[in-house]
Amino acid sequence: MERVFVYGTLKRGERNYPLVEGLVVKALPGHVEGFRLFHLAEGRDRPYPYPGMVPGEGRVYGEVLFVPEEALTLLDELEEEGEEYRRVRVLVETEEGPLSAWTYLYLGDLEGAVWLPQGVWPA
Repeated sequence: MERVFVYGTLKRGERNYPLVEGLVVKALPGHVEGFRLFHLAEGRDRPYPYPGMVPGEGRVYGEVLFVPEEALTLLDELEEEGEEYRRVRVLVETEEGPLSAWTYLYLGDLEGAVWLPQGVWPA
C-alpha cells in the first residue's frame, strides 16, 4: 500500500478524484511544512486551473490517499511526472500522527501564478 499526499484536483470532491476513487482504500486530512502553494490559472498550457506546490516557507493542506502501488503509474501519468511535476517523499502531519507519503512538486514556471499563503486550494 502506498500513501500519496494530494493538495489539489485529486482531493475528494475535486475534478480528478474520480480517476482514483475506486483505488482509494483510505483518506486522511493532513498538512506538510516547508512548502508553498500556488494557484495556476487555466490558460494556453492548462485546460483547467490546478495548484502547484513548491519548496518554501509555509504549510500546505491536503489529504493522504492510501492506494495500491499500481496507482502510482496512473498518478505519474496524470501529473506528467518528470515534466510538469516531480514525485517526492514528504512527511505529512495527520490525526494519526506523522506519515511518510509521496507527493508531486510543481516544476513549471510560476510566472502569473497566485501564491496561496493559507496553503489551501481552491482558495
